[in-house]
Amino acid sequence: MEKQFIYISATILLILGLVDFGRSYILRNNTDYTSGKIISIWQPNPKSVKKGNSKWAKFKYSVNGKIYVSKNKIQVPMNMQIGDRMKIKYSKKDHEKIYSFSLKRAIMLCIVSAMLFIVGKFDLL
Repeated sequence: MEKQFIYISATILLILGLVDFGRSYILRNNTDYTSGKIISIWQPNPKSVKKGNSKWAKFKYSVNGKIYVSKNKIQVPMNMQIGDRMKIKYSKKDHEKIYSFSLKRAIMLCIVSAMLFIVGKFDLL
């Protein structure tokens, strides 16, 4: 049962990593980066709930001298607050759309997945 859990986890992480790689590749010419300021935050659970909670933010940012407000939210680290600045990825075709996928995260997901496959294969637990 333990081995199955390891393989299932490794497969899920690999799929998530490949999805991020795919999105980065497909949208590589249609996205760019800018610095954005958090203007609103939403959490699915009360702030007092730490485990299993997440934070989603809307941003205000400038592209070519024009100010935009994101029409969607992206997940941000739990320590971020309204007014904090963060590097964000936006669509060149629709400047109000921002993305949360990242190449760094894709690489990390694939590395962790590979490690779990190795752990499962060689019974390292």
